[in-house]
Amino acid sequence: CASCAIEYRLGYTRQPMQVLALDFDGVVCDSAQEVFLVGLRTFTDFFPDSTLVRRFLDAEPSERELDDLFSAFSDLLPLGNRAEDFGVALRAIDDGVAIATQKEYDRFYSTLDPSWLHAFHSRFYEQRAALRDHDCDAWTRLHSAYREFTDRLEEMSERVRLAVVTAKDRTSARLLLAHFGLDALFADELVLDKEIGARKSGHLGVLQARVDVPFEAITFVDDKVNHLLEVTDLGVGRVLAGWGYNTDREYEIARGHGIPVATFENVERVLFEDVGR
Repeated sequence: CASCAIEYRLGYTRQPMQVLALDFDGVVCDSAQEVFLVGLRTFTDFFPDSTLVRRFLDAEPSERELDDLFSAFSDLLPLGNRAEDFGVALRAIDDGVAIATQKEYDRFYSTLDPSWLHAFHSRFYEQRAALRDHDCDAWTRLHSAYREFTDRLEEMSERVRLAVVTAKDRTSARLLLAHFGLDALFADELVLDKEIGARKSGHLGVLQARVDVPFEAITFVDDKVNHLLEVTDLGVGRVLAGWGYNTDREYEIARGHGIPVATFENVERVLFEDVGR
């Protein structure tokens, strides 16, 4: 066929997927309520006089999801990468800085003190651990699985190996996988957490060494298009999870780079047939 001839001339042959590597937050787990609450508590440690934050923390839990602050925070989630980005988002909202694009977000990020970003990152995990350890059941209830996707993982695990590559801490990831009934699907050495490093390319490099397959046999699913663009040179299959808090902004960027956008309706076809590289 013509496409096969092109692949032969380029020295490239598409590898069948052997490993499905999943980001955790935004792909497996909806953690927006938890990162928002922990982020606010952390932010308040640094800016206790913020009236914007105080207004939310004083609200009844049933009112929080509809709060404008939560909506604004959710809009910025796809533009960040790690725990300090929750603080960046809240700083932007608190300062009244309008951010609509990745370039605008990165510009605002660059204006912030690196020592504050580092301190926020560390304090965020301290606050998460305190909340989780104080009442693990209440902490767990702040999360939910994307069941339209996760209910298919057991069947997928019969075709490929499953891995998690996440900026989350291992304790939280494992607790939530168990809570969702998914723990047995992920071998312990294939849950790569924040300790691997700050970049998903590093996670995938470690994963590739552990599973001992070509990068081309790994498909990486993330809800953040900037993570998918970061790993372009590795040659892994790349899929943007279209659920969660992505917007048309992320869909257009992904498609512009040849990365398919999966939905609950087409995810299996995308993963096993239409993966972008």
